[in-house]
Amino acid sequence: MKKLIIIVLAVSALCVLLSGLSFADEAKKEEAKREEAKKVEMPAGQKVFMDAKCQMCHTVYTAGVGEPPAEDAKKKEDEEENSGPPDLSLTGAGKTAEWMSLFLQKKETLNDKKHMKKFTGSDEELTALVDWLLTLKPAEKVAPKTEKAEKVEKTEKAETAEETSEAPAKKASGCGHDHSGDDKDADAEVEKGK
Repeated sequence: MKKLIIIVLAVSALCVLLSGLSFADEAKKEEAKREEAKKVEMPAGQKVFMDAKCQMCHTVYTAGVGEPPAEDAKKKEDEEENSGPPDLSLTGAGKTAEWMSLFLQKKETLNDKKHMKKFTGSDEELTALVDWLLTLKPAEKVAPKTEKAEKVEKTEKAETAEETSEAPAKKASGCGHDHSGDDKDADAEVEKGK
């Protein structure tokens, strides 16, 4: 009887162990599928960025590459100039395609420094990467409305509302003429007839 219990326990433990390995394998497969799906959905330049392993040094948290820097890390970066490779979320602002291509090929400098690693991909890949990086800009800010602009907007809305309220009367007959007073005339004739 003891032997039977030991065998049952051993078989049960083996089954649990194997199922755990199976779940781990499934989890790895699912993660690989998700990563592949991300690559399929991402812009060509971002795919080049990932394939070239640029994310090993850089983040682009606005594109989901890496995490946004913590507040204390931001303060530290502000205090220490050139504290390492930057987040590239806003790198497209104020740059040209020509400059960025040259910089990535170590033919141009930024703050008197060349890029750490020369881009070694094809010209087509470089163009795709640069095009994508140039899209990484801060969102355009809309200037606040002045008091005068708000008054003009309110006046325009009021005029539009007046035109809209008159429109159904003009269109009611289908002829395009203004028949808004016709109902009053009809009512008056009905009163005369009484």
